[in-house]
Amino acid sequence: MAAQLFKTGSFIAKSEFARDDRGSVAVIFGFMLLAFLMVAGVAIDYGRLYHTKSRLVSAADAAALAGGSALLDGRLSDAEIETLAKKYFQKNLEDGGNLFGTVTSPNVTINRATGEVHVDTTAIVPMSITKLAGFNDVTVPVESDTGYDLRDIELGIALDVTGSMRGSKIADLKAAAKDLIDTLMPDGAHQNRVRIGLAPYAASVNAGSYASVVTGHSGRGHTCVHERSGTQKFTDAAPTGINKLGRERNMSCPSAQVLPLSENKTLLKNQIDRLSASGNTAGHLGAAWAWYLVSPVWDSIWPAANKPVAYNDGKTMKAVILMTDGIFNEEYIIGNGRSARQARSVCTEMKAKGVTVYSIAFQAPGSAQSLLQDCSSGSSYYYAASNGGELRQAFQKIAKTLNNLRLTN
Repeated sequence: MAAQLFKTGSFIAKSEFARDDRGSVAVIFGFMLLAFLMVAGVAIDYGRLYHTKSRLVSAADAAALAGGSALLDGRLSDAEIETLAKKYFQKNLEDGGNLFGTVTSPNVTINRATGEVHVDTTAIVPMSITKLAGFNDVTVPVESDTGYDLRDIELGIALDVTGSMRGSKIADLKAAAKDLIDTLMPDGAHQNRVRIGLAPYAASVNAGSYASVVTGHSGRGHTCVHERSGTQKFTDAAPTGINKLGRERNMSCPSAQVLPLSENKTLLKNQIDRLSASGNTAGHLGAAWAWYLVSPVWDSIWPAANKPVAYNDGKTMKAVILMTDGIFNEEYIIGNGRSARQARSVCTEMKAKGVTVYSIAFQAPGSAQSLLQDCSSGSSYYYAASNGGELRQAFQKIAKTLNNLRLTN
């Protein structure tokens, strides 16, 4: 009986101990649940902060880039640029849906001397579960800056003035080219030196007063020029001796003449206004002459004010724009290959010298588009335009790329 009671007592004692153990586990579980809820709350609130900051960064970047583009364009006042930047900021925020906090109006600071636009703003994000830990509101600051690389620029533009460019096309080209000049050469003082040369081409290139020296012919004569033969036929070798360019009296010649590098906006735009369209498409000559305009190897040809600087001088961007609406179909030295083949060779050689090649296909057929893609310095340097508006956009994008507008932080 005693043994039975002992056993019963032992059973009772063990049962009570078990109940005490379950109570301890319940307390521990309660603490763990609270800790889990806090961790979950932190995760939720962190997500709210991350979402808000991402939205602010995107909006501030959009505002800074819009302001930087307007500053680069040069036609808006500081107050107008500030208004524009704030509109881009607000539009970007609205397009992203609801925010978790209250956003302050951005501050926009413009520095014309350095070509920079600074945007800063903040958001106040109320916390949820982490309020239990004493965190009520968290301030999220965001800053964004844009600037452009103040390198000097030497740009040669090969302009298609062939017969297929008659009518609205030539008018669209004139407007687009003058827009580019306005962007690269804003009115008023600017820190970098920008010079632009023009190489209109059709069935040949009109070298004007430079025809005699580059072809070795004396006298005024015919000013149309074509390609050269020999081992240097696709290079920028100086046009002397066996490397002189060709000239024939029966060549079809565009009325617009080559214009060497100039920083005179009025001269450049007047020259563009005088463009007229006629003739076939010797596009390889346009590509070559756009290169000659920026080549220091040709410095003996150009007047002192128009001489290009040396390659890779550390502060100058050398580039050409090659634009056409058609197939390259006119060549003179048969042994050099067809015009398109020669153009590819010229582009390869100039890119090897560090010249950046932009190309624009304006309502051009597939074979011409393929050629221009090959000629360009990469896919981001090639543009296809199906109408006048897109042509102007292409020229504007090139201008902004040349000025290297970018986010700086």
